Amino acid sequence: MTLSRKKMVKKVALDVLKAFIIGVAAAAATAVILFAGGFFFGSFQIVNGFEVVKDGLLLIGAIGLFLVAGMLLAKGKKENADEKKEAKNGWRQHFSVIGLKTVVLMISVAFLLLASVADLILLNL
Repeated sequence: MTLSRKKMVKKVALDVLKAFIIGVAAAAATAVILFAGGFFFGSFQIVNGFEVVKDGLLLIGAIGLFLVAGMLLAKGKKENADEKKEAKNGWRQHFSVIGLKTVVLMISVAFLLLASVADLILLNL
């Protein structure tokens, strides 16, 4: 493995970790909002709050995975070269190597992971 390849692997790992952390933060914020809604509208019971969190996070994670699948199916479609170039310049400010599909995938995985944690908490209540 050459030095440039090692640097590339390090950049990919850092980008994936950054996308996962963004996903965990977004999923945690969503979980708090969903828990509050489930708690207040569910007769002030904690079990109802966690049930809404689990269902909501699973739904959002599944939608994200279907979005990635659709993006993979539409991979061969052509888009305007100028729009693509402008989008890449803005995108590269945040992620140096990985693309949109990988970021959406990692955010969806984070949502599904937090849904699993909510289900585990629900099982132990």
